[in-house]
Amino acid sequence: MKTIRNLIFLIALVIPQFLSGQCDSDAFLDNCASKLDSYTFIKAFNTSMKKTDVTEYSYVFSKGSTYIIIGCDQEIEGSRMIVNLYDRNHKIIASTYNKQKKTFYPDLVYPCSATGVYYMEVTFEGSKGGCGVCLLGFKKN
Repeated sequence: MKTIRNLIFLIALVIPQFLSGQCDSDAFLDNCASKLDSYTFIKAFNTSMKKTDVTEYSYVFSKGSTYIIIGCDQEIEGSRMIVNLYDRNHKIIASTYNKQKKTFYPDLVYPCSATGVYYMEVTFEGSKGGCGVCLLGFKKN
């Protein structure tokens, strides 16, 4: 009897953690692809992280193109995805979150004026972790 209670207790602890840890990036991609609108899809960066994690992706942007970065997450209040764009010197260019106004933006549009490596830093509000996908698209000017 004690073994059954221990097993039930273990299942009650493990299953919610397993379910909450799932991150179906294909579902995020399907839901967010239409937001690219007239931009050509380049790449999807799948993101699943725990508390305080920060993930950085890099991509070579070309002068004369405009890039769009879209962060698609679980839309959980207090744990939204934040995407920061940095130039090759790691100087911040733009963000999907304005700290002063406490406002999230659905995308980030960047008209590239210099060819080079750019960095996309992905984190979650309040360092709570989360999952989602970061889409990158472009169009020629």
